[in-house]
Amino acid sequence: MQLVTFSAELRSCHPHIAFDATFQFWWRGNDQSASWTARQKITEWADKLASQYCVTQAGNAETEINTRIVDGVHVQLAVSPQARAAAEAILEIDRQSALDRRKQQAELKQIRHLRESIYSRPDVARSYWLHHHPDQLNAMLDIDFEGIAQKFGDVAESRFLVIAKLIGEFLEGLGDGERRYLLGQLGEVFSSYDRPDLMNRLEDS
Repeated sequence: MQLVTFSAELRSCHPHIAFDATFQFWWRGNDQSASWTARQKITEWADKLASQYCVTQAGNAETEINTRIVDGVHVQLAVSPQARAAAEAILEIDRQSALDRRKQQAELKQIRHLRESIYSRPDVARSYWLHHHPDQLNAMLDIDFEGIAQKFGDVAESRFLVIAKLIGEFLEGLGDGERRYLLGQLGEVFSSYDRPDLMNRLEDS
């Protein structure tokens, strides 16, 4: 029986960043082909486990591989300074990206709140503005909060009115037969969305 020692690279969870692994196992016999096949199988099995870890978690990866690998096989993981630095840079980028996403989500939530609950209501907008500018009461009197509310309020409703107007103009330009056909198609759409009430109203119009 002889002690076989060999080295291999094992994937980490980040592409192109690898663990440096050293394997040892006892091998009985002189069949080099069988020994090589055993080395391949051990490496593939360990590679699958290692690929779940970042190289900054080398200790945890090594422990799991040695715990779950076949008896008599031992692996020692090492990480080059270059691989560790690359992984730490990626982790920092991921952390910064997650932080940026959280900031953007919070900002979007604040913008939506201002649009829907503050600027669309003149009385609330005045109170909000005065709360943030308590020493500028006279300046507040010059702000057209009603005009602001018209721009921010009922945005969705205004969009639907524009669409309805466009459909109306399109129908007016059609002949009677084309108009009846199109309205019939629209009735089928209402029915497919389980709105027979709208279909009935369309037929009665």
